Amino acid sequence: MWRLVGCVLLLLATTGAAIAQPSRFTCDTPRGKRVEVGPSGKAGDVQWIDDDLDTVRPSVVIDGETFSVTWGTSVATEGKGAKLTTYVFAAAHRTAASVFATRVDESTTEIFRFYFASKSLYKLTSQLAGPSPDAKATPLVATYLATCSKQ
Repeated sequence: MWRLVGCVLLLLATTGAAIAQPSRFTCDTPRGKRVEVGPSGKAGDVQWIDDDLDTVRPSVVIDGETFSVTWGTSVATEGKGAKLTTYVFAAAHRTAASVFATRVDESTTEIFRFYFASKSLYKLTSQLAGPSPDAKATPLVATYLATCSKQ
């Protein structure tokens, strides 16, 4: 009987440890574009521009409701060091299809969303331009998509 109790306890302990393991993903170079105000400077004159993201290699860690995204330049370029930033969202919104979180500061809003089925990371950035005389700030937007694989 004690042997049976010991086996059940061992099974419960290993199952709990296996469930508690965070999911880790490394992502390929993201694809994306950003919106910039056109040469005229008018709010209606915008252009989509391809971003150079060759040195960006995002990674994702999902641990229950905690969602962490590392984003930035992972390779040092001429005169500049590598600059990686890790965002940790302790209370991310998780559904059966995805997990997402929003980061907001004085000038920028970013939405990170990871889709489980396609293993893809989507990042949407909205940045307010400098103050305008008529108090209407022109939003600048960037959208990125990276395909990931489980580590």
